[in-house]
Amino acid sequence: MTMRQTLFLSLILAVPFRRYSQYISWIALLIGVPPALAHEEEHLDMRPQDVYNATTTLFTTQATIQHNLGGYKAIADDMSIGGMHRFTFVQRHGNRIQNLGNNGTATKPIFYAMPQNIGLTSGFHAYDIYFRGPNQFRYYDTKSPYSKMYVMLARFGSFYADVCHSRNVTPHWNIGANFRNIMTDKEWIPNELNDKHVVAYGLDLFTHYKTENDQYQLLAYFLTAKHRVRETGGIYTLKYASSNDEHMLWRHNMENRLKGRGKNNPESSDARKHFHLYHELALAEQLWLYHELDTQKKKHQFKAASLSGPMGASLGGQSTDATRTVKTAVTMWEMQNALGMKGHWRDWFYTGNYRHKKIECGSQQENKSQALHEHAISLQTRYQLTDKVDRLHLAGEYLWSGFYKARIAYEGRFWNLACERVRHKPSFLVQRYQGYYRNWDEQFVPPTATRISSGFQLTDNRVQLRTHGSYTRVDNHIYFAHQAGQRHAMIATPKQAAEHADIIAIDVDLGLALSKHIHCDSELTVANTLGPSAHVFNIPTFLVNTRLYYTSTTAAGNGTFETGIDVHWKSSYKADAYDPVTQQFYLQDEFNVYGYPIIDLFLDFRIKNFSAFLKFSHCNESWLAPAPGYFVTPLYPGQKKAFDIGISWSFFD
Repeated sequence: MTMRQTLFLSLILAVPFRRYSQYISWIALLIGVPPALAHEEEHLDMRPQDVYNATTTLFTTQATIQHNLGGYKAIADDMSIGGMHRFTFVQRHGNRIQNLGNNGTATKPIFYAMPQNIGLTSGFHAYDIYFRGPNQFRYYDTKSPYSKMYVMLARFGSFYADVCHSRNVTPHWNIGANFRNIMTDKEWIPNELNDKHVVAYGLDLFTHYKTENDQYQLLAYFLTAKHRVRETGGIYTLKYASSNDEHMLWRHNMENRLKGRGKNNPESSDARKHFHLYHELALAEQLWLYHELDTQKKKHQFKAASLSGPMGASLGGQSTDATRTVKTAVTMWEMQNALGMKGHWRDWFYTGNYRHKKIECGSQQENKSQALHEHAISLQTRYQLTDKVDRLHLAGEYLWSGFYKARIAYEGRFWNLACERVRHKPSFLVQRYQGYYRNWDEQFVPPTATRISSGFQLTDNRVQLRTHGSYTRVDNHIYFAHQAGQRHAMIATPKQAAEHADIIAIDVDLGLALSKHIHCDSELTVANTLGPSAHVFNIPTFLVNTRLYYTSTTAAGNGTFETGIDVHWKSSYKADAYDPVTQQFYLQDEFNVYGYPIIDLFLDFRIKNFSAFLKFSHCNESWLAPAPGYFVTPLYPGQKKAFDIGISWSFFD
């Protein structure tokens, strides 16, 4: 094991168990290592080790192989530092998702997202973004052992790590593993020093095997992970209970709405085990056969050894401060087999399959499970037009019992056009649930959604412009809501809109090179909801992300940096509230999450295979608001100002 790999392993093992002050010393040591190594290379011949680097280490994904979208991509093509400081999961998604103010907490899209799964789902999606899916896994082809670590240290001891190691056993067989860890401290009203808000671990094992000439390929992974969140319920004051002014929250002593005794914090968790296999065999140039196996088990749980607070004693809206033990759990197991064929014929690509899925789901309270089977067929084609840039796409999936999704799209050099329609099953959760003051047994009409979208793009050396507009009609939308006057009860039940809603959205992405070194990148979304059921979609009128920065690259091209200011701002809107017992965001019309710009200062840099960022997050705290904080979800404050630091380091020996 080399000196760098030893240091790499020591960091990963040490950081989760150290205080924040000690984190800084580790990072200072790491930042000091590259200059030391560079000084060493001046006196030693390191050329034999430079044979293996970011250009000889390759990766691919299942989607690339399954849909014949090309071969491998070099790691060097994916080492840009642009936006590296946007490390939180909310920022990685363009600030278009809503959370509970802390990295690793429950999330939901701010704008309506077209359903991708037309079959039965558990209905628990608040933590989905923290678990990798089949097309998010990378499979490598390495000429030497490859390791990469990404470590972020922030606010009061918060920590995030994503570590990967991969190596070829033979020229045609690669194995590897990923390890992930999130540990986030409570920022608002912690019960004690280093009071953890989020504690999550995940381990993935993956492999890729292929024969010579790629006639047969196999991709597989196994994932086991658990995501735990110690719930706060947001902040609360007695005087606010009779007031409609959210600014009153900052003017009195605050407490967490969910109160546990001692260390018995109320806790939500999402535990998953997932095995996935895809393999294909080429029978001829125009014909491949493939099989896909997917099996996973999910357990969604809320528990509290002792719980008191304004939870709501009944669906009638009365509150309670009584203490009682609470434990609710919903489990879902599914196994899916898909058999299909694909191929190329001239400029056409086609693929189709038959899919069978067995699902078992149930709740701990009922002590029984419900099993069902799903059968579906899907077809997809892609036509390459004469200029080898423009493409025409056609895709569809039909699930027995009348559920479907269909999409036709044109993808061109300068503009694109798409139309899609989805009719999907209501989730298991919205149909049946029995838990803590939450009970229902519903039969909903299957929701449908239709979207027409179009975009235009223009790129040259000074200007990059991309526009996108969409019109979406949603019928029979299923959502969660609480009864009028229950703003503090946190009890939500599923409901269905009787009529349609129309959502219009326009996105504009503009990148400007103001000079050789000064750039400005801006993203603007403007949206509006119309129609008789428009009230069930509370979305901001506009959302803006802007980054103004200075950038420079060394003459040799092995070092670069960016430094500047990053601003996120969205308009005031009545954002959905959150029920931690069922892990659901729900409609409310009383709490206004006011528009507030969040300003960050950052420095991103790369030296060969080492990248890092330094960031002063929310540097404008208390500058532009009448209160010391801001809200991202009703009663859930956003993050405070802090200095954050992160590193990404790749090893090729």
